[in-house]
Amino acid sequence: MPLAESTHAAQSGLASYCRTGHLPPIQGIHPENITEYRRLVINVVMDILANAYPLTRQLLTENEWDSVVEKFFANHPCQSPQVWLMPGEFRSFLMETTDPLLARYPQLEDLLLFEWTETELYMMEDIPAKADMSGDILFSRLVINPEHRLLRFSYPVHRKKPVSISATDHQDYYVVAHRNGEGDVLFTDLSPALCQLLLFLADEPRSVKELFGLLEKSSPLILTTGDQQQVIAFIEKARQLELIAGFKN
Repeated sequence: MPLAESTHAAQSGLASYCRTGHLPPIQGIHPENITEYRRLVINVVMDILANAYPLTRQLLTENEWDSVVEKFFANHPCQSPQVWLMPGEFRSFLMETTDPLLARYPQLEDLLLFEWTETELYMMEDIPAKADMSGDILFSRLVINPEHRLLRFSYPVHRKKPVSISATDHQDYYVVAHRNGEGDVLFTDLSPALCQLLLFLADEPRSVKELFGLLEKSSPLILTTGDQQQVIAFIEKARQLELIAGFKN
């Protein structure tokens, strides 16, 4: 049954107050008591975001953190009823509004992506891999774990404490994040060639021989025996870590 117009207006006014701190006229409201509602709501939002972004919280000052969270909550209409998705919207809000903190802390954009990726992979619904457990690393077609993300950072936020990152750390860092069977999210450093290899596997299952051919076509280099052995060693490790989910025979 639809809410009465007056009830809907009162609920909307209370929600607006909790978000912005500006209290519109609401019949029956006692202003001296209503502040507790906003304090409780803001604390919940602060806790959710601090748990999702512990490293970001450490990087920013207390005033910077409180200010940006309150600005997000006041100005961004969250789209999902699933609370765990709120940190993703927080990150998007900072990117879309080009928040001044991004210029003040050059590593912040990468840091937000790093921390959100871990939350997203940990919380996402299971995506079963269509793969057989038995196969041959060299000759069977390899199936990549669908619960993965390929990332490129400009700062080593996955290696160093954010406060210790400086301009001298600026370069390209290729990383793959994936969730294993126990629900742990793992991050693995990649070379540009290995990143490209995983992109090929994300397109469709391929054998090592096919991957060698694709890597050579995508670059002017010819893979040496040593290069091929390094690729095979990476694939074996990826299989152990469950980044390679299995085989398509």
